[in-house]
Amino acid sequence: MKNYLGAPILVAVIIFAFPAAGHTDDLFRLYPEFEASALGSDNVPLRTTHEEGDFAGTMAAGFYLDYTSAARYASLHYDTFAQFFARQSQYDRAGEGQYVHLTDDENLSSTTKLRLNELFFRDSPAGMAVITSDQAPQFNTVAAELLLANDQASVNLFGAELSHYWGRNWSSELSVHQTTFWNNGDNSSGNNTSYDQNITAVTQYHFTDNFALGGGYRFYEFMFSRPGLPDEQAQWPFVRASWEPVKNLYLEGMVGVVISHTQGTNEQAVNPGGLGLLEYNFERARLKIYGGQEPELTSGFGGAGNIQELRGALLYDFTRRLTGSVGAGFFQVHASNYDAQLISWGVGLTDRVNNWISVYTRFVQLRRNETTSNQFLPSGTQSGREAVGDYFVVGFNVSVEALRWSWQ
Repeated sequence: MKNYLGAPILVAVIIFAFPAAGHTDDLFRLYPEFEASALGSDNVPLRTTHEEGDFAGTMAAGFYLDYTSAARYASLHYDTFAQFFARQSQYDRAGEGQYVHLTDDENLSSTTKLRLNELFFRDSPAGMAVITSDQAPQFNTVAAELLLANDQASVNLFGAELSHYWGRNWSSELSVHQTTFWNNGDNSSGNNTSYDQNITAVTQYHFTDNFALGGGYRFYEFMFSRPGLPDEQAQWPFVRASWEPVKNLYLEGMVGVVISHTQGTNEQAVNPGGLGLLEYNFERARLKIYGGQEPELTSGFGGAGNIQELRGALLYDFTRRLTGSVGAGFFQVHASNYDAQLISWGVGLTDRVNNWISVYTRFVQLRRNETTSNQFLPSGTQSGREAVGDYFVVGFNVSVEALRWSWQ
C-alpha cells in the first residue's frame, strides 16, 4: 500500500524516456505552478449531523511539463496539497495528498493512433476535491467516489486506446481501462481495495464525414480484497453513433443491454446501459453535457453497482480575460447493500490577469444522501439523511513557463 505512485512513475518513464519517431520541430516545456485559496464552508466535513463551519487556507504546488513532436504529444501534471483550518485543526494536512496525471498521444501512422492516460489521486479531503477538480463546479466520477467514500481515499485510473482507420469508411477501436480504489480511511468498512477492469472493442462505418454508426462489446471484471465480497462480471453489447449535424454541434452516444453476474452465485441481472455526450460551441460560450448509466465501483463499501450520472457545464467569455462558468452534476449509485446520491452545482468567475497569473472566485453546493443497513456510513454521515454543504472559494493560480527547449 505504500507503493501507490509506482504505476504513475512507470508510465512517466515509458512516456518521456523513449523517443518518438520523426523528430521534427520537437518541443519540451516545463511550467512550475502554485495555487492558493481561501475556503469558507458551513459544513466542512459534509455531515448530516454535527455540522462544522470553518474557514481554511489551501495551497497546491507542483508542475506541468509536456513534449511535442510530429509523432507524439505527452504531458505530466503533478500537484501536492496543503490546507489549514482556523478552528478544526484535526483537518489540517500538508503533503499527504498527491495528484498525478499523465497523457501520451501517439501517431503510429497516418491511420493508426494510440492514447495512454494515467490519473492518480491520493488522500485528498472533500474540500480539496471541490477546489482541485478540473471539472468544477460539476464533478467527475473520481471526485464523486472520493466524496461518497470518506475523507481519506485513493484512486488510480489507467487507460489505453488504439484506433485504426480501414480505408475511408471503416474504423475500429480497442481500449483497456483499469480503476483501483483504496478505501484506506479509519471507518467501519476497514481498509480494502477494489478493482475495476474492462476491455472494449468497437467498429464503426462512416456514412459521411459527419455521421458514423457501429457496434461494440465491453466486458467488465470487478475484484475486491474485502473478505466475503465476491467478484462480479458484466457484459455490455452496444450500438454506438456519432453525429455532427451542424458545424458547432457534436453528438455521441452508445446504448445496449448490460448483463451482470456475481461469482459463486446464481445471481444475474439485466439492465439497460447507455452513455451520451453533447458539445456545442457558441461564439463566446462552450456547452458540454454528459451522462448515462453503466456498471461501476460503488466506493464506500466496496462492491459494484449501476451508476447513473448527468453533468454539464457552460463556460462564457465575457471578455478576452474574464470567463464565467455555471455547472451541475448528478451522481447516483444502486447496489445490493448500498444506495447513494450526490448532487453538486455551482458558479464561478476567472480573470486571467496576464499570461502567468489568474484569479478566481467560486461557489459550490454539495448534497449527499447515502442509505445502507448500517446506521452510520464510512463518510461519517447518517444513513438515510441528506448532508448539505456550501463552499465559497477565492484564490489565485500562478503558472510560469520556466523552460522551453526545441530541436530538430
